Amino acid sequence: MRFQTRGRMLCFTGAVLLFLSCGPLPEGDLADEGEGMVGTVRAAALTAPSLTEAEPGDGQVTLRWSAGPAGTQGYQVRFRVGSGAWVYRGAGTATTYVVTGLTNGTRYEFHVRIKGSTGETTSGYSNGLSATPTAEECTGTAVRHITVTGAGTKDGLSAQSAGTLSNLNAFIQAVGPGGTVCIHGGTYGTGTTVSQGGAVGAPVTLKGVEGRPVFQSTFEASTRAKTGPVAFQVRASNLVFQNLEFRHVGTCFAFKGAYPVSNVTLSRFRAENLATCVDMERSSTAAFTNLTIRDAMILQFTRGGIFLASGTNHSLVEDVYVDMEPDQMGGQGSDYPVGIALYDTTNNVTLRRATVMNVVGMKTGYTQGDGIDGESTASDILLEDSYFRGSQDGCVDTKVRNMLIRNTVAAECKRNFRLWQSVTPGPRVENVSSYQPSDGHFFMHSGATTAKDIAVYSSNAAKLVAYDCDSAGCTFNAEGLRGTLLDASKLNATGTVTGNTLVYGQAVAIPPVPNTTSFTP
Repeated sequence: MRFQTRGRMLCFTGAVLLFLSCGPLPEGDLADEGEGMVGTVRAAALTAPSLTEAEPGDGQVTLRWSAGPAGTQGYQVRFRVGSGAWVYRGAGTATTYVVTGLTNGTRYEFHVRIKGSTGETTSGYSNGLSATPTAEECTGTAVRHITVTGAGTKDGLSAQSAGTLSNLNAFIQAVGPGGTVCIHGGTYGTGTTVSQGGAVGAPVTLKGVEGRPVFQSTFEASTRAKTGPVAFQVRASNLVFQNLEFRHVGTCFAFKGAYPVSNVTLSRFRAENLATCVDMERSSTAAFTNLTIRDAMILQFTRGGIFLASGTNHSLVEDVYVDMEPDQMGGQGSDYPVGIALYDTTNNVTLRRATVMNVVGMKTGYTQGDGIDGESTASDILLEDSYFRGSQDGCVDTKVRNMLIRNTVAAECKRNFRLWQSVTPGPRVENVSSYQPSDGHFFMHSGATTAKDIAVYSSNAAKLVAYDCDSAGCTFNAEGLRGTLLDASKLNATGTVTGNTLVYGQAVAIPPVPNTTSFTP
């Protein structure tokens, strides 16, 4: 027997019995490779598992997911590189599976589903997570080991003679530039000052292994406190922090103005219930250079997710997921919370693939809570390919000089894009989409701006622009405007509108929340 597809029809022909049976081809219901001759129809009623973790190793990635219902027959994993062909693996009945035979340094995308013998016992695929296998770095002479209590002689030369966090700076010196300090899984305290580093082009890596080590104290975000215990105070340059977790701390990584540093990477970390995760102290003289924050999830914070301040420059923030989750911490954070802050003379910073959600501060009077907040003293910022939603005031609220915002979605904030023109050139937008603000898609206070190739979608009373102009007045121009507003009265640009293809009174569907990190909220 064989099967054929004709357009959107699925037909079966019998080699012995002479029959032809054709029926509609449901989307995505053909058998995956290696499953047998004919696939089964997915049952929409069977909920897919939630893929919660994709932990990279040497030539492999360990996947973990939520359990299916009682009677689940087994699971199937699929993975691929980029937009290439899917590879499928039967994953047995456990909720953990190690995908082996992978290439180190290559980024893979993973999904899992419940796989039964019939359509009724097979689910759709889960959410996707990505991970990049890396070679084992906890062997060799340029390696030291740390555990919660230490072991043996505590010289750090092996896991059997591991030191403790009190040995961290001595171990950084011992491994030298390009070396690695492996911090083994377990629950650690706070209050570690890192005063030793590597060299330019040869950083020392502080890497969580055997799971993610957790740095924990007693901080509670529900108190709305703005400060608390600090996990790592970073006072040295040329360092990589990798695969760490933070819970109930005031600050994950603190950078003091008296100790300007450079070439520091914060990679693949998760934080929950805190005041401010990454905090650059505000200073008129200090500069923090070549900072990279990558693959991070920050949840339940009172003051902020990532604060770039002083003279932070030539830095990169990418693949981050920041969500205050106010419902988990009493409804709101402190008075002026910010997901990502661009303060003082922060300059030449790229932010890409950032998701920032639900930043809620003061709810009465001058309501507060911004996804991004940028001051006019900051300059030359690129924000691209990002997603902001549900903050109390602005999704993106910026006065930054020469800031370009492109290929970015903002949804369900009071004013989705607040573009203050107090400096020249001020912030501008290109190819952005705005969904269902409560007041205005854009905000203008002074000066003039031109928004290019923008899309606005609202079925409520939101206006295209909310004006709060100073005595000099302000102008909003639009070159290329598409989408839908409630009615023509909401099209209230004070300048010129060209390339207008708006329609009115249409339903609005907001794009789903993206998560480019290797963690699940």
